[in-house]
Amino acid sequence: MRAALTSIALLALGMASPAAAQAPLQTCLSFDAVLELASQRDPSVEIALAGEAEADANILDARSLYRPRVDAVGRTGIGSTGVVDSGVSNSLGFRASQRVLDFGDAKYARQSARSEFAAAQNDTQQVRIDAASQAGLSALTYFEADAQLQLTQRRQSFFERQLAATDTLLELGGATRTERAAVASQLADAKSFAEELLFRKERALTQIQIQTDTAQSLCSRDGFPSALLREDATAPQQAIARAVASNANLAALDDRADAEAARAKREARARLPIIDVVATGAYSSTNAFDDFEFRDRIGVDVRVPLYSGNALGARKRRASARERAARARSLDFRRQLTQDVSITWRRIRSLREQLESRREVERQTLLQFEAAELELGAGTKSLRDLVEIRLEYEAAGLERIRTEADIARQQLTLRALTGRLARGQL
Repeated sequence: MRAALTSIALLALGMASPAAAQAPLQTCLSFDAVLELASQRDPSVEIALAGEAEADANILDARSLYRPRVDAVGRTGIGSTGVVDSGVSNSLGFRASQRVLDFGDAKYARQSARSEFAAAQNDTQQVRIDAASQAGLSALTYFEADAQLQLTQRRQSFFERQLAATDTLLELGGATRTERAAVASQLADAKSFAEELLFRKERALTQIQIQTDTAQSLCSRDGFPSALLREDATAPQQAIARAVASNANLAALDDRADAEAARAKREARARLPIIDVVATGAYSSTNAFDDFEFRDRIGVDVRVPLYSGNALGARKRRASARERAARARSLDFRRQLTQDVSITWRRIRSLREQLESRREVERQTLLQFEAAELELGAGTKSLRDLVEIRLEYEAAGLERIRTEADIARQQLTLRALTGRLARGQL
């Protein structure tokens, strides 16, 4: 009888085989496709592109300062035409002007506009990177929940088999109700945790579909992207140098500081004259509306501010203050960027060391579980002990998956900081 009971127990024990991988959908999104679509379809990108268009228009506006200008001119009025006479005067014609000298006013206006346009382009780049990064984090959450769900489903399958075997042993008097209750409790806990993981997975998928503006699922057969789990040989100093050279936020701040510097130089020249060549041609009449004569004139228009109530000095000081503030913001962000990159790099290195330990714990716990199965069959290990070891094995697997997910997240963050999530470099 005891041999028969032992045989039944052995049939029910053992770790369940991994669940068969579901056949992938014919159309699914890869990790890189998620990043690419999110960087294209995020509404913030359209806002940033609108800012680019506005900055580009400002360049055209600045260039127009040194281009010819032609206006249609029409005048009518009443007033003195001589010492004692008065009358109505009318004129209709054109006025053309061309700036010939402004001591750098137009040049610095163009420099400022070009720097603002470059800053707007970097803003768009950063918005794309942020959108890709957020979608990437959602995808990593999906992968993590999917991997943990598969592991938990194995536990659920194991306890389902264990419960069936315990019911058989209970009928034969080879198990107690306490043992059955313990197994049933673990099975219920596994089902509950599986439902929670399924919710996390579906929530992440919903976020991905919204962020990519698609109804496609995620290709999860391969799990975490290997590029994010692969060890990067880049030293921290190299990562910092790459971030300083490629970070779009920092580049935008530098460009805006350059724009403020150009504005400050322009304001410093506000007291210098602006000289235009002006030509007019018009048909004019006095009193009679049927007696028009063509009159033309060419000359030089010189504008020099003499007194402005110190308004010009205030504008110059304001522009200089804004330049200093822009430089300070750039320096502050550079320091913060250096700190973030350094900490993220060291965090990745620490997590890699932890991952090796997690994998070793999982391997050793698996060996312990396999040995406990044999010992249970030999009668030297109790069912309670086997259950506890099985739970330890799953806990080790869950910790290993969490560590892999943390490494992938930190790698994604590092890529965003160093500009490696830019469009075309995904």
